[in-house]
Amino acid sequence: MALGELVLLTLAYAGVGLIILVAGFFAVDLLTPGHLGRQVMEDRNVNAGILLAAALFSLGLIEWFAVFFSGGGWDSLIDVAVFGAIGIALQAVGFLLLDALTPGKLGAICMASERFHPASAVAASVQVAVALVVCAALTG
Repeated sequence: MALGELVLLTLAYAGVGLIILVAGFFAVDLLTPGHLGRQVMEDRNVNAGILLAAALFSLGLIEWFAVFFSGGGWDSLIDVAVFGAIGIALQAVGFLLLDALTPGKLGAICMASERFHPASAVAASVQVAVALVVCAALTG
């Protein structure tokens, strides 16, 4: 593959990856009350930051595995987008299941506390665990 085509392919994969990360941000924003960006950047809510960082890291991990194990090339771009979308959906399901298993509203607990709340670490670990399962499935 020529250098120019490799650069274009890299930009295409990066574009798909960025779209998945943005979609993941909005998924976490939908699962939690208030404006997530404001919670993290203006209110400096450490719990919101932990939850968002885990979600974005996990999606990045899924995307890395999807690119690596799809074989690369132009034909694999759709595979990467599909597995990213699966990752977002499964992370949301994981969050909702954890919310159903624990008392209170998980999103509200993570957004309301000004100090560190263990629920944010547990919610973050679910995000990472779901990503690891998706990544393991990609190694097939």
